[in-house]
Parts: sequence; structure tokens; C-alpha cells
Amino acid sequence: MSKKNILVAALMVAGIAVSAGASAQTYVAATVGQAKWNVDCSGAATCSTSDTAFKLVGGYNFTQNLAAEAGYFSLGKATASAGNIRGEFKASGVDIVGVLKSTPMNGWVGFAKLGVAYVKGETTGYVGNMSGSTSKNSTQAVAGLGATYQVADNVSVRAEYERRDAKVADFDNAKTTISNLSFGVQYTF
Repeated sequence: MSKKNILVAALMVAGIAVSAGASAQTYVAATVGQAKWNVDCSGAATCSTSDTAFKLVGGYNFTQNLAAEAGYFSLGKATASAGNIRGEFKASGVDIVGVLKSTPMNGWVGFAKLGVAYVKGETTGYVGNMSGSTSKNSTQAVAGLGATYQVADNVSVRAEYERRDAKVADFDNAKTTISNLSFGVQYTF
């Protein structure tokens, strides 16, 4: 390939990158809310299946209606106890999702997202003063619905509902579904 063809190809790639960058926007978001664990607590004297959850997100708008997001999340924990026996489940991880957005209307944008999450589930058991724990990493589907409302030029409030599975140990039926409703702030660059 001649130097002239290489220069033309480089200019074309640069032009495409500049035009994509002009129409694309990056954003970051932070949300906090409540995670609800779908855990069977039958036989437990006490049981807590909801806890505070949070998420940090970085996103990129390819078009007005299509984006991609990557995030870190913590889904809190679920606990159960009976007498001097207690169990605790935790989950956290990272996810990558595609986001389909509605056209903005009076500051509102609705969105649906679907992707994959790399989840670290942990189980800890306590009997009196003794304890033992195990963890399991797994790749799980994640789906969500939400909306943003623009309150300033680059600032929006964000609400979303997500569902994902987590394996909390390395044995059969050690998988649970966790729902998360959260609210936060989104900043667009």
C-alpha cells in the first residue's frame, strides 16, 4: 500500500472517530437503593432478605437511543438464624450491558438494559463461635428498566430496577435471584 493510500485511510478513520465523538457522550452515575434476595427462610427464627445496595456506572451513548454501560455493584446481604446457627449471603460484581433509550420528552428518558454480570457470591455460616465460608464466581444475565430526568444541563436523576442471579456456593441449588430498586444521580460529559 502506498504512503498516499495510507494517509487517505488514516484521514478517513480520524474523520469517522471525530464524527462519532461529536455525537457521543460519556456519563457516570451512582445509585443507592434496596436489594431483595429471593431466599427461602423456612425453619429460620429470624430472616432478613433485603439490604442496602449501591452501584457505580460508566456509560457511553453511541446514538441518542443506544448506549453501553459498565458498572460495579454491591447487593448487600441476606441473613438467617435459628438458635446459635446463623447464615449470611453476600453478592457483588461488575456488569456490562447494552442500553436502549427512548427519545427524550420533557427531560424524561426511559431505558431498558440487558447484559452480563460477573458476580461473586459469598456464603458464611456460624455455629456458636465457629465459622466457615465459601464463595463462587459466576457469569449471569442482568436485565433492567429505568428512567432519567434531566434537572440541569449535564445532571439527571436516575431510577432503575434490575434483576440478576448469583451463585453463592459451589453446590446444586446454591443460586438465588436478587432484585434491586435504586435511585441516584447521573452526570453527562
